[in-house]
Formats: sequence, C-alpha cells, structure tokens
Amino acid sequence: MSTAVEQITGTDGKQRAIRVLLVDDHEVVRKGIRLLVETFFEFEVFEAGSAQEGVALATSGTYDLILMDARMPEFDGIWAIRQIRQTDKELPILVLSTYDTEDYVDAALEAGANGYVLKESSTEQLREAVDTALSGRGLYLHPAVAQRVFVRGRRSNTRNEDSLSARELEVLQLLSEGATNHEIAALLFVSEKTVKAHLSSIFRKMSVTNRTQAASKAIRERIVRSTRE
Repeated sequence: MSTAVEQITGTDGKQRAIRVLLVDDHEVVRKGIRLLVETFFEFEVFEAGSAQEGVALATSGTYDLILMDARMPEFDGIWAIRQIRQTDKELPILVLSTYDTEDYVDAALEAGANGYVLKESSTEQLREAVDTALSGRGLYLHPAVAQRVFVRGRRSNTRNEDSLSARELEVLQLLSEGATNHEIAALLFVSEKTVKAHLSSIFRKMSVTNRTQAASKAIRERIVRSTRE
C-alpha cells in the first residue's frame, strides 16, 4: 500500500525509506504493528518498549514519524510526547491507542500529537493518518474519536474565537481541514502572502507557533468544525 510520502531525502541528499519509531509496551502488539507498517508502507521501523525508551530514542536518533501508544505503565505516551516536544516541535507524532475517551484524546492533542488513531483502524485509515502527519496537512482524528469529541458541541463565545476575525476563522477552518497555503489562497481568492499574514495573526492570537498547534487547539476548543464530525 503506497502513501503520499514514500521516501524522504536524507542529510546526504540521497533518497531513503521513511524511518518510524514505534513505542508500545506490549511486545505482541508492537510486533504486529511493525509487520503491518513494514509490509504495507515499506517503512523502516524501530521499536521502543516503554515511554522512557521512546523518549531516549526519539531525542537521540533521526526519525520521520513516531507511532505512540497512549497508555503504558509508569510513564505513559502523553508524558513521552511532552518530553519530545521540549526539543522537537515538528516531528510528526501519531497516537495509536485502544482508548477513545475524551480525556486521552484531549491530553494527547494538548501535549502536541499530530493525530489520534485507534488500533482497530483499517489499513486505509492508518494510511490516511500517516499521510496527514508526514505531509503536515493538519490534524488527523479517527472517525470514531472525532464523533466522540465533537458530539459535545462547539463552544460558544470562547475568548480565542471572539478575537479572530471572520476571515481568520475561514483560514483556520481550512487549515484544520489540511489545506495548504496555496489551496487556502485559491479557495478564498487571495494571495499566499495574505494567507501567511492571516496565519501569523492567528498564531499570535491563539498563542501557538505552528499549523499543527493551531489546528489542534481549534479542534479542542470547538472553534472549527471537523470534516469527520
């Protein structure tokens, strides 16, 4: 099964396979996921059996994507994401979990995850999540997770929403759907320079530093609607 991003250019300028760090304390589950990722995506997979080991490997090695279990003994995946984000704000991290409760999802997104995928996901859903994370096109939520999160309804009159202009809300909505600057510009009939200016204003008002953080916060605080709602 191919993905939108199959290889990446290394520091030596040569193409190489995408390197995935898989963090899960259950060995049988970990081996199964590894086999799936290696077989269907043809990625190079490295394993960590605990959150501590995952953090150590993530901060000392070179990886293009992390698949992180949410619940692990002693230190969990949420803790691990927070530790990794202290030194790397951009490395794509997908939470891969059996738990779909709001507490886990909200904590993962707040910690800096780029998406939340259930272990019951189909290979096509996993492919979509991986593509979204690797391409930086917004935030991925498994459909069941999205439904559970958004059924609470959109909050009204939040401080962030009130401070954003109508145009900024449009940009934020498209950003959260995974649109690129070029696509946003085309859809709103403005220049990419204007889109970048709107994004700078959005980031400042929302107290975030990048697209993923903005999309995550917008979804958590119900400022935008999810396409999977």
